[in-house]
Amino acid sequence: MDNRKDDARSKKIVFVSSCLLNTNNKVLGLARYEGMCKEVFDTLHKYGLGINQLACPETLYLGIQRWWCTKNLYDNVGFRPFCRQLAKQSVDYMYSYEQVGYQTVAVLACDGSPTCGVSITSWDENWGGSPVEFDYNNAIIEGSGVFIEELKKEIEERGLKMPPFYGLALDDESADMNKILSDFDAFISGVCS
Repeated sequence: MDNRKDDARSKKIVFVSSCLLNTNNKVLGLARYEGMCKEVFDTLHKYGLGINQLACPETLYLGIQRWWCTKNLYDNVGFRPFCRQLAKQSVDYMYSYEQVGYQTVAVLACDGSPTCGVSITSWDENWGGSPVEFDYNNAIIEGSGVFIEELKKEIEERGLKMPPFYGLALDDESADMNKILSDFDAFISGVCS
């Protein structure tokens, strides 16, 4: 006889950009919080969500000591297909979960990132040198990063339900962290209801 209690799995999964779980993947000088943003994961825990970490395309492609880059520098014939391969692996997970009745409730990414920005990314056609001479805040534009674009394409091409994508602008030092976290909690509450 099986004496285990009822299975406690929520069957709800959130896919999360690597740098939100591990700021050590960020370009040097851009991390606003140490290690990870605990408050983000406290929110996910509050709603009983599982976390699946997305790979960091920038770290895997250029390493930890890479220069700062804008989307136009990453949007090339080498990096975009590399992002597509990583997207395929992530969507394999989504597909596997969906096959057994799990739900991908959201994809959380880092707004402002040239690869993982959801609604904000960076672009500067005149830049291509040392990051010391570059003001990243002046390069912020509306749009998605290269990896997020490829992830959405792969989800669509595989015929999966498109989960909502949410960009956390945690690296914006001018943004109010309490407002960021409050807005995020409201979003997660909405997708879980």
